[in-house]
Amino acid sequence: MDDGFEHRFQSLKAWIDEALETGWITQQDAYPIEEIEQQQAAALFAQRGKRPLIVAFFGGTGVGKSSLLNRLAGAEIASVGLQRPTSSEVTLYLHQEYRLGELPAELPLEETRVAYHGDNRRRLVAWLDMPDFDSVEERHRELVKLWLPYIDWLVYVVSPGRYLDDIGWRFLQQRGNLHSWLFIINQWDQGSPDQVSHLRARLKDEGFPNPVILRTSCHPSGAAVTDDFHLLEQTINGAIEQYGIEWLQQLGTDARLRELYHLSDRLLDRLRSYSLDEGVSAWEALLVKRLDEFEVQLSNNAALLVQTIPNEEGLIPWRRSKEPKPPPLAPLADLVGEVWGERMDTRTRDLTNELENLIVGRHLPLAPFSKALEPIRAGVKASFLNRAESELAISLSQPDGNLKSLAYKIAGQLSWLLPTAAAGWAIYHAVIGFYAGTQGQGDFLGVDFAVHSALLIGLSWLLPWLLQRRMKPRVAEKMNRAFKRAIQAGIQAIKKQGSDGVRLAATEHRSQISRLLSVQQGLALSRADATVASPWSRLPGN
Repeated sequence: MDDGFEHRFQSLKAWIDEALETGWITQQDAYPIEEIEQQQAAALFAQRGKRPLIVAFFGGTGVGKSSLLNRLAGAEIASVGLQRPTSSEVTLYLHQEYRLGELPAELPLEETRVAYHGDNRRRLVAWLDMPDFDSVEERHRELVKLWLPYIDWLVYVVSPGRYLDDIGWRFLQQRGNLHSWLFIINQWDQGSPDQVSHLRARLKDEGFPNPVILRTSCHPSGAAVTDDFHLLEQTINGAIEQYGIEWLQQLGTDARLRELYHLSDRLLDRLRSYSLDEGVSAWEALLVKRLDEFEVQLSNNAALLVQTIPNEEGLIPWRRSKEPKPPPLAPLADLVGEVWGERMDTRTRDLTNELENLIVGRHLPLAPFSKALEPIRAGVKASFLNRAESELAISLSQPDGNLKSLAYKIAGQLSWLLPTAAAGWAIYHAVIGFYAGTQGQGDFLGVDFAVHSALLIGLSWLLPWLLQRRMKPRVAEKMNRAFKRAIQAGIQAIKKQGSDGVRLAATEHRSQISRLLSVQQGLALSRADATVASPWSRLPGN
């Protein structure tokens, strides 16, 4: 295979495979790549990079293709008449300088007859007699289709009675730009001049602006008929001399490269048709709106749950309740699950459906956005549950903060230290006062002292205790703060993941366009860009 064509074909094929896998194009978009022929005639020959121009006689049953090849060779090398069909349906008339290599698997050697010659005047051309394309034998039509990609120049042979057959014209329509063409009305001894005019008019209607039409006769009786048989090889050799054999061999490859280029153009149009920026903006707006609603709902659920959780202690420490103590907290995972609830599962499914409908409604492919949907489909719940459980575990196992913890500890110490000091002071003064009274050196302490001492001792205990009670962390408060942090962090994480996911899809879209443009540039730099005109329009007409 021509290395330039193979490289370009594989480049576009690799891009298509990647775009299919990521979902930017569909199988229908990619199908035309499978229809572009990859076969190259160089693969038929043993010497790499060296081959003749392959010219094939192509036509329907009974038009005399084999007779033309036999007349050209001057010998019976192709089966004719009642012997057809035979086991060797393809006959190749080839100069001995070129040797066939191992034929591709679809071209079995047992169905190919090769006749070598040593005429150097015919060295640059290999003549091929193909089976009848309209044969009742299915294998004949199959062989024609298999050989066509390896042919440079097709000599379309008709007869005066069959030059307007529809099957032949369908072949011309399908393969008109893939070969150079030459047209022969064979069995001219039975033809008339107006048939040449009719054929030329039909060919022009089919897109052949300057068709070369020759008249030949291969009558078995050898009767002399004035025809154009001598121009058959002359036309081919003249084109080789004028354009060069490499240029003529390249025509089919150029046509396939143009097909690749046009396919890449259609794929670019497909990608550029997506209104991705608008889709991304709409996606993010919907996502933020719905997740804000999620945050409100989860906060309400958490507040309702926290209200059912009792504090660790009552407000009055000396009052003992005869009621049994409340049961310990349920496992954290169960508490978090209660906050989420089944309702949030439903809302999550509704959100993913909304986002999918948004993508489809804007005629965007859904597959590239699956990565952006996944964090929402499964991530919203998982993110909240994991974060909330972690926050609760941390909050319930640790004080709320260093300052509050220190104040709590200091208040605890003061709650016994201050009352003790106040009581010591009162006792000291009571003893001193009593002693002074017994010695007649002063009055005994009265009721006022007792009342004020009691107040001092009570206040020295009450104030630190109230401070300690205020500083004591409570389960409900801790859980409330933990849920608040978890909900905010989880929702923000999902917003970021969902936004990053859709922006990543947009970035991938731009990258796909950039890579396809690079592939297309490689196609445009080939000879396909230089041979825009139909190849047959470059050849001499009559």
